[in-house]
Amino acid sequence: MYEFHPLAQKSLPLEDYLTMNRVWLFKTSLAWRNLIRNRKRFVAAIAAVTFAVFLMFSQLGFQNAFLDSSVAYLQILDADLIVSSQRRNVAIVAQTFDRSKLYPLEGIPGVATTTPFYITIGNWKNKQTRKGVPIRVVAFNPSRPALQLDSVQSTATALQEEDTLLIDRRSRDEYGFQRLKTGDFGELSNRQFQIVGEFEIGSDFVSFGNIIMSDLNFLRTFANTPSGSKNELRSTLEDVDLGLIKVTPGADIDRVVAQLKTILPIDLSLHTKKAFVQREKDFFNNSSPIGFIFSLGTLIGFVVGVVVVYNIIYTDIQDNLPQYATLRAMGYSSFYLLKTIFLQSVIIALVGFFPGIISSVLAYKLISNATGLLLQMKLNVSIVVFALTVGMCVVSGFIASRRLLKLDPAEIY
Repeated sequence: MYEFHPLAQKSLPLEDYLTMNRVWLFKTSLAWRNLIRNRKRFVAAIAAVTFAVFLMFSQLGFQNAFLDSSVAYLQILDADLIVSSQRRNVAIVAQTFDRSKLYPLEGIPGVATTTPFYITIGNWKNKQTRKGVPIRVVAFNPSRPALQLDSVQSTATALQEEDTLLIDRRSRDEYGFQRLKTGDFGELSNRQFQIVGEFEIGSDFVSFGNIIMSDLNFLRTFANTPSGSKNELRSTLEDVDLGLIKVTPGADIDRVVAQLKTILPIDLSLHTKKAFVQREKDFFNNSSPIGFIFSLGTLIGFVVGVVVVYNIIYTDIQDNLPQYATLRAMGYSSFYLLKTIFLQSVIIALVGFFPGIISSVLAYKLISNATGLLLQMKLNVSIVVFALTVGMCVVSGFIASRRLLKLDPAEIY
């Protein structure tokens, strides 16, 4: 006995499938032929989309580079938790706290170590130009490495020597680090230092370079020489910028945080490393005009693309109006014609996106090498720009295709 299958009711005859495929191929062919019929116009459309994609990638890329570069030295902190002053809204602000407030934290179960960390802005003198350039200086006790850099850990013994430091090889050219090597000498804040190694972090919009030294050398240098954003003396190591906390392996970090907060003085704040870095990013993105400027630039790129692609598609529709009128006279609906225009828009978006992203990757690499900024092509940014590109072209196609909704074949012939 024949058994009826519920899925059989939804299946289509082979002829219907073939008809659907022929219709789809026809629309694809029509959209493509309309685009390439005027090759100059098609190239102009692709160039417009490529430019808009490049502009959007540039704006979003610089925004991310600004944020990522500003927290690059925080990302490599060898810490699970970070303690800072409540009044220190951002790491670059010189707001310290008393080192003695870290001592009770080491008695909490789950806390492995606490490490004082020092940050200031010094003045490096370029040996070639003899000009002083502000530079970020970070310091800690080398016997308890505070940075997740192999180059720092391998030079811990050398860093303990008096008047030694490490230079950031990816710093800007104005420091002259590219012409220095291990064993050379340089001048930081009117004091001579020997370079005992190098590392790589990169520049940002706060400081164009970085230097690492021991806490004792930090004290020797800045006890009598004003430094930092407030141009003050750092006359004691008891004034700590950040407290780095390592949690015992296997310990419940949430429980450790809860216990630490019960004994933490009210003038100190405690964050996980991830939360601290995110807070820093949010500060720069929301409290400075940079985030708004780059977002506005992205919007401008989108609008420019919409306007240019609209003009190209509208002109194409006007040139092919008799063709569309013929299709309407043959019984094709306005919705069918709209789908053809949308397909043209998607083709323009796809063909224009790839040269745009390729040129953006090359530009990222060139600018990153020249400036030391962390310009990277991120997947989430690529997805956002791709969606904006398709949306830009579809919006243009929708606006331009309104003429087809009122198309009357009798008016054309």
